[in-house]
Amino acid sequence: MRQIIRLMGLCALVAFGATSCQKNEMKPTNTISAVLNQPTADGKTQIGASNYLVWSPNDQIMVGGTTLATQTFTAMSSGSTHTDFTGGSIDPNEPYWAFYPVNYVTNVDEENGLVTFTVPTTQTYAEGTFATNTYPMAASNGGSGTVFTFQGLFGVLSIPLTGNCTVGSIELTDAMFNLTGETTINVNDMLAAESGSGSKSNGRTVTLLCGDGVTLSSSPTVFMFALRPLALAYGFTITIKDPTGEVITTRTVPRNMRNAIRPEIILQMPTLDLGSI
Repeated sequence: MRQIIRLMGLCALVAFGATSCQKNEMKPTNTISAVLNQPTADGKTQIGASNYLVWSPNDQIMVGGTTLATQTFTAMSSGSTHTDFTGGSIDPNEPYWAFYPVNYVTNVDEENGLVTFTVPTTQTYAEGTFATNTYPMAASNGGSGTVFTFQGLFGVLSIPLTGNCTVGSIELTDAMFNLTGETTINVNDMLAAESGSGSKSNGRTVTLLCGDGVTLSSSPTVFMFALRPLALAYGFTITIKDPTGEVITTRTVPRNMRNAIRPEIILQMPTLDLGSI
């Protein structure tokens, strides 16, 4: 999903291509149309005015259901909130669920609508937003029909930095909650649930990689993490390193329930000035 647009797709509508036939005559189709609408309710995730999330070419969503083995649909065009997807074939009379991004999915229970996805230990810096394929969303058609409403499953932490140094990476460590590893959701009722708490892949640290480095200035540069709900409420530590891996600074934020990550919400921290460290 293209990330020059900074609004997460929390009220995304996926409209499957319908025919002009009556419901009992609708034929399978291999084309779906995805529509991302601007949210209007308070508390939605948005940065600035009129900034939308748009689809990119080759964006993929996973579609499944009790009568449909999991299939992948791929975006055919980019730069718009309205984009056609093509892939397998669906019957518009049947119930389906959908999930984004596909690269996170590790297991699917089609019959019960359970999708397990693994959150990686690293994310990639993207200017002014979060990176492509970082922010999970899911949808259901409510049992039948052609319209799906995507909901964001994660929230976002925004860290504005200023200074005269170059950032190579930022490590974020939660005091209590796992930030990485497996999560299972029921896409039929959209209830998120932690899973695999004993998994060795779970961890409390996630690292934002900044490639060759991001040079700071007197104007804030925003670094964003896509995070599971409930993270950060019991405190967290941020370790900022330069491109060689040397620590620039480490800051610890104490327990504060107002810092809890909530789905579809950006938690913006105060600007941190690193000076000429």
